[in-house]
Amino acid sequence: MLGNEISLEQQLQRAIRSTAIVLVAVTIMMALDFQNPVYKGLFIGILVSLQNTILLNRRVKRVAEIKEPGRAITYMNRGFIIRLILIMATLWFSSRIPSVSMNATAVGLFVAPVLTFADFFINIIKESVLKARPSR
Repeated sequence: MLGNEISLEQQLQRAIRSTAIVLVAVTIMMALDFQNPVYKGLFIGILVSLQNTILLNRRVKRVAEIKEPGRAITYMNRGFIIRLILIMATLWFSSRIPSVSMNATAVGLFVAPVLTFADFFINIIKESVLKARPSR
């Protein structure tokens, strides 16, 4: 293990920060063109995406404390169902509101996970490059 590996908490903070930057950009675009349903959909989707990331992080932390594998799996499954219902409800409501683009909402739901995975893979690549460098 390298000394510069990041913890789950650090990964969450980086995900929140990068998602917040995208959310601020979408908020500015929405403020400049409030009639645009795409910006409203992106805004809603990104907010729910961020919430789901935070909920998943909390679940992972708590499941690490559970000693019995069966209970841990049940606990994670319950969290998955809750997050899935939240996503379905978000898409359903956005489909019912004419001034919100459901497609943009769906895209917004992927923002935090995509940014989290991208950050994770960038860190893996950085660590492998550092590992491959010869010591001086």
